[in-house]
Amino acid sequence: MKKIFTALLIASSLTALLLNSSCKKDNFGNEALTFSTDTLTFDTVFTSLGSTTRYFKVFNRTGKDIKIEDLRLMHLVGNQFRINVDGINGDVFSGVEIPAKDSIYVFVEVTVDPTSASTPFVIIDDVSFILNGEQKKVHLQAFGQNAHFHYGEEIKSGTTTWSNDLPHVIVSKDTIPGVYVRCGATLNIMPGSKVFFAGSSALFVEGTVNALATNWADSIVFQGARLEPYYNDKPGQWFGLVFLRNSTCAPQGNFDHCIIDESQYAIYAGGSVEFTSVQQFQGTSLRPEVTVKNTIIKNTQYHAIQGFNAIIEVQNSIMYAAGDNLVKLWLGGDYAFRNCTLYNTGSKFVAHQKEVLLLNNAIVDGNNTAFPQDLKTVFENCVIHGSLQNEVAFANINGVNTTGFDNNFTDCLIKTKSDTLGLYSNTKTNLLFNQDPRFKEPDKGRFVPSDSTGYFSPLIDASNSGLPTDIFGTARPVSKTGNATPYDIGAVEGQ
Repeated sequence: MKKIFTALLIASSLTALLLNSSCKKDNFGNEALTFSTDTLTFDTVFTSLGSTTRYFKVFNRTGKDIKIEDLRLMHLVGNQFRINVDGINGDVFSGVEIPAKDSIYVFVEVTVDPTSASTPFVIIDDVSFILNGEQKKVHLQAFGQNAHFHYGEEIKSGTTTWSNDLPHVIVSKDTIPGVYVRCGATLNIMPGSKVFFAGSSALFVEGTVNALATNWADSIVFQGARLEPYYNDKPGQWFGLVFLRNSTCAPQGNFDHCIIDESQYAIYAGGSVEFTSVQQFQGTSLRPEVTVKNTIIKNTQYHAIQGFNAIIEVQNSIMYAAGDNLVKLWLGGDYAFRNCTLYNTGSKFVAHQKEVLLLNNAIVDGNNTAFPQDLKTVFENCVIHGSLQNEVAFANINGVNTTGFDNNFTDCLIKTKSDTLGLYSNTKTNLLFNQDPRFKEPDKGRFVPSDSTGYFSPLIDASNSGLPTDIFGTARPVSKTGNATPYDIGAVEGQ
């Protein structure tokens, strides 16, 4: 099943005792043995899954060598913590030497045992040090979270429903690197669910997946399973939501009020583990069909949406922070984006080096033979913007303005050369070129068209039509300038 990859917290309060101990200053004690911290804390760890490795340092502040008589993990609550002292695993150590004015490392990992709790819980332990008959301790604490685990799971038929009582954690196992929804099967993910992916796991779909919520209070989240602060918004932690083209059925996906974060390919529609030649991907039968509404896709290593001769409709959605084309539509297909914000300037983890949007109606094989497929796209009331000089790229194998390359842009703000867009587009109506959209705080994921007064973004009152509400449920139209075109461009209505 490895060929799939080539073909294509939870917060909790501490007890008063823990709060008191966590407020102590680093390097407690004024004698020979001191520590870089008195409490080593792990963020939320899913039960049965190992944590990342953390460490603390043990210092000898004196001018003489010292020997720790006894260093041990106390096992206050089971055997969930593990320690390693300067590269040696174990629970009990004796005669540990620290040269004068030097230090050693103690590395710690934790695996949390399941409980019956539905909310995060705290586990604790101590690492004890005895020097000259005096005991000192470093406290260990971790937050545990029970979950529904899916290890290399296949959903072969019928309808399966994932509840929202606990998070769902998808883990690769054996030949299936994640969860596989086969032809004829349906997976319904309930509103309020959180789905976490461990490693490079993915959700592979030949059948149908529905992840439908009606408001942001019950939104559905897809993200990586590492919850430590270092991994927050780090792209590439899991593979993606993959809709696999095949010769038996047309995969379908429906998403509403979802957040898709930290993936390699957030939504990839059109890859296959069955097809072995380029010709098998051509044609219009059994294309994957994916509908995305009121959804935020962010922090992808490659693409937020990749369509490979697929059918994709996106409404009222925001996509940002990708390491490749934010939206890549290639080998043809049928695509519609309405009231969407496509924005990329990179992030602290990825550089923005390729255009926000790539439109392509062919694929070229290893023999440099082109295989075309008709491409039709519609972009209405969309923002296509980023930090490059040009944010739209075209690859048209059939020539200019042919029926096989049918691109249509209406009421959009686009950062690109207007002559290039005109060359490769059939419809070009009411377009704004290379203007700053003046989002409120795009670096924080806030794409409200605004400025200090709220009325000077070129997106405001720039269209005479649009969807009836924005991504956050604000009614449209709301005229703020008295213009005869009272709809704002993009996924968010200006405030």
